[in-house]
Amino acid sequence: MREEALRIAGRLEATLRIPDETPRGIVVVAHPLPTHGGTMRNPLVASLARAVAARGLYALRFNFRSVGESAGEWTGGAEEWRDIGDAVAHARTIAPGLPVGITAFSFGAFQTLKWLANGGAVDGVALVGVPLRSVDRSRQALPPVPDRTFIVAAENDQFGTAAELRAALPQARIAEVKGVDHFFVSKRDEVGQLVADELVRALASKVP
Repeated sequence: MREEALRIAGRLEATLRIPDETPRGIVVVAHPLPTHGGTMRNPLVASLARAVAARGLYALRFNFRSVGESAGEWTGGAEEWRDIGDAVAHARTIAPGLPVGITAFSFGAFQTLKWLANGGAVDGVALVGVPLRSVDRSRQALPPVPDRTFIVAAENDQFGTAAELRAALPQARIAEVKGVDHFFVSKRDEVGQLVADELVRALASKVP
């Protein structure tokens, strides 16, 4: 595999991981909360990109506006969902005709749900660490979660355990990772495998 640096919509810093085999689809990878150190270089985000690329899918990571070398101003989560849309649009230009998926962690997952609620659509979605609580541990309302959305959740996640997510989102498919909290330390490869399995399945069903 190799990686290439690029820019999305002339403003967002990004990197494209290219699989060794002929790509069968492309996956946008969105990172956690920037105000708490989240970038496209986050270890779990990097694991997600490696895992999907190892299964024959392009992996397009990007930094949200104002993060790293990305232009723009931080809006506190109000407008960052639009960056998801720009990344998906760019993904479609990289791989015209191929199916498109999204995987996203924490803040990135929240923004992906906002984008979907605003009319966004892709062929496969695999979210990780969907936060039921904000950084101050207060409950926050999630955007609508589509039926059968695939979510990887940590047993001991301080922002929403797997059990809490099952109760709050009975329409979702929850894959629980045992013995870890929100950051999935020591289980990142397992998370990557779960996400890659889901997206390979979902995108394969959309190949013409």
